[in-house]
Amino acid sequence: MKHWTASAAGFPATCGFLADAQIGSVTASLNVPALQTVQTLPFALTLVMQRLTAPWQIIRLAIKMAASDDEIRVAATPYGVAVTIVLHDLCFLAACLRTDIKRGHFDNVAEQLKNLHDGVRGLRTELDLRNDSSWGKQLTSIRADISNTLQSEIDSVPGRVRRLLRQRADKDIPIGAKVDSNDVDETAALIDFVAVCRTYASELAINEGDAANLFRPATICREVHRGAGTVAARRRRQDPRLPGDAGQAAVRFCEVLFGRDYASLMSRAAENALTGERKPSRAG
Repeated sequence: MKHWTASAAGFPATCGFLADAQIGSVTASLNVPALQTVQTLPFALTLVMQRLTAPWQIIRLAIKMAASDDEIRVAATPYGVAVTIVLHDLCFLAACLRTDIKRGHFDNVAEQLKNLHDGVRGLRTELDLRNDSSWGKQLTSIRADISNTLQSEIDSVPGRVRRLLRQRADKDIPIGAKVDSNDVDETAALIDFVAVCRTYASELAINEGDAANLFRPATICREVHRGAGTVAARRRRQDPRLPGDAGQAAVRFCEVLFGRDYASLMSRAAENALTGERKPSRAG
C-alpha cells in the first residue's frame, strides 16, 4: 500500500470528469490483493478522490464495479465504501458551511454551496437510493442540515432590507441621521448570499419564502423612488433631515440583485426625482 499512488495508477494530477477511461485505469491498478482489504481500499480511494475536481464522482468506481446503480448491489462490492466516504465528505462540508455562516463569513459560501449541491445531486441521480436505507437516511439528514443552516439567514434578509429602506416620519429622524454603511454592506452580502442560495434551492431543499420578493425589480425600484421623493420634499422645505442614504442603499442592493446597468438606471431615476426634473409643459 505504501508504494501505491494515484500517479502510479496513471491518474492525472487533477481530473474534472471521471470518465470510463479513468475508471478503467484506476480500478485496474487497485485490483491487487493488498489494496482490496477493508483497511487499505478506503485510503486508496481517498487518494484518488483528492484529485477529482468533483470528489463525489468517486462513487462511479463503485457503480462500475457493481455494474448497476442499485444501492444494494453497489454496497455489496468492496467499492461501496466510496459512497460512505462521499457522504462523510458532504457532512463535513455542511459543517464547514454552518460554521462560516455563524461567523458571518460569506466569502466561500458560493463555492461551498456548489460543492454540496453537486455532491447531493450526483448521489441522487447516479445512485438508486432508497429513502429508508442507511445511505438514503444519511443523505436526507445532510440535506435537512444544509436547509436548516441556510433558512434562518435567508428569512432574516427581507426584514433587514425593509428596515434600511423604510421611509420614517420626520419626527422619528434625528438631525444628521444616516444609514449605517456597515449595515448596508452586511445586508448587501446577505442579499448576494440569498441569490446564490436560489441557484441551488431545489436540490438543497431551500425555501426562499419572503426573500423571493427581493428578486422582483419592482420591489427595490419602488423604494428607490420613495426615498428620492422624500428627500426632494425635505430639500424644498430646507429641512436639515436629509437621510438620502436609504435611497443609496436601495441602489446598492439593485447592483447586487440585478447588475450595474440596472443600478445605474435606478440611480439616474432617483436623481431625476430628487431634482424635481419634469418634462417642460407646453403653453396652452
